[in-house]
Amino acid sequence: MILTSFMFLLFAAAVNPAQGQDITIKDNSVMMTCPGGDDGKVIWTKNNKELEKQTNQTYDAEAEQGKGTVEGLFTCQYENTKHVFYLKVKVCEGCYELNGLKAWGIITGDLLLTGGVILIVYLFANKNTDGTQKRASNSRSLNPPRPPNPDYEALDPKMRNNAVYSGLNK
Repeated sequence: MILTSFMFLLFAAAVNPAQGQDITIKDNSVMMTCPGGDDGKVIWTKNNKELEKQTNQTYDAEAEQGKGTVEGLFTCQYENTKHVFYLKVKVCEGCYELNGLKAWGIITGDLLLTGGVILIVYLFANKNTDGTQKRASNSRSLNPPRPPNPDYEALDPKMRNNAVYSGLNK
């Protein structure tokens, strides 16, 4: 659980690389908005190549086929103003964004839940003991009685031979 919480924290700590510009990540694309530009007067470029038929204030960059990433140096230019967007974004269908508040909520909830379980186990474990430790009774006596059958009579130590395993219980 801690590893999962740490992973959520790392995702929440990601910073938008193009601060000041408006970037929206959608399913398989990234929508960029050129601040201050008017529709029909904006020139968009990707890696210093002009994108044809892209003169609106917003540009929707689709993910490359098979890669699932939107990558490149995008610029928008209008009049004498130029804005630069460097993107390297992994996109996927069905993904959602996790903001910092939700991540901290998940981590805090996980820690509180784990602490609660530990506390409950500790309290129930203490209730089952009386506080005094009882000594376990030894069911085996030190000198067991001799077997009644003479076939199982104990061996005389003087009669034993000197084989490999004969000296283990001496």
